[in-house]
Amino acid sequence: MKRVGVITDSSACLPAELVSKLGICVLPISVFLSEDGELDGPDLPEALATEELAGANHPFVTEYLEAIETPGFDAAVLVTPAIEFSTMYRNAALAAEFSSRPAISIDARTAAAGQALVVLAGAESAASGAEMDEVVRVIEDATRRVELVASLASLEEIRRSGPVSDDVLGAGSPSTRSIFRMCGGSVEPLGVATTADEALAVMRDAYVNSAPHGVERSTVFHANAPALAEKLKHLIGGVDFVSGFSVAMQIHTGGGVVGAAWIPRSDPM
Repeated sequence: MKRVGVITDSSACLPAELVSKLGICVLPISVFLSEDGELDGPDLPEALATEELAGANHPFVTEYLEAIETPGFDAAVLVTPAIEFSTMYRNAALAAEFSSRPAISIDARTAAAGQALVVLAGAESAASGAEMDEVVRVIEDATRRVELVASLASLEEIRRSGPVSDDVLGAGSPSTRSIFRMCGGSVEPLGVATTADEALAVMRDAYVNSAPHGVERSTVFHANAPALAEKLKHLIGGVDFVSGFSVAMQIHTGGGVVGAAWIPRSDPM
């Protein structure tokens, strides 16, 4: 039986305890501050939480390749953010092609906390001793069903970074919060709210309406907005975990983001 490793990157909102428990390999994204140099890894020190984030470097082909060939497993599945929003899939796919071990790259068709749920589904399958084909099947099934909704406190950063069009974001203003849904590699608007509580209610409705049979796993995520995350968690009836938005993602979205991701059940229990 071949041991299967699951590899992803630090833009996924994965709690450290689950990374350690399931043996997930998380490649760091190097984050650059406007003046103070470079930070590596998924977490920004609290003292630097208000600094301006200037940019980020995604894992290179060589970094993916080194992770694939790390001792401890015999095959690897690499899970990346949706190709529409990142170059990581291309780098991971090249590494899988060059590797001397069996390896496959899978586009999660989502990002951030949605990507985390896809990764966790695969990592749990691998940890149970599943063969590579079964791990791939589980991950691909999760990519088809995973949902994500989020509310942005500001549109300035995401407009500057360019991953989402103005048609989706809407006009917005300093006093409104834009709300969107991500599924299947596409982003669609869910409206604009004049208060944070209105935005939370919209996201709760999206969650409830998309999961009539309940969810297999779920998470709430936030960027320096723990109070809003706690409110959203209670509105949707609890989640498996709450996670901070990665620094790499904050470069694109700015602070104040709050949202939820989940994998709906296919059938009634």
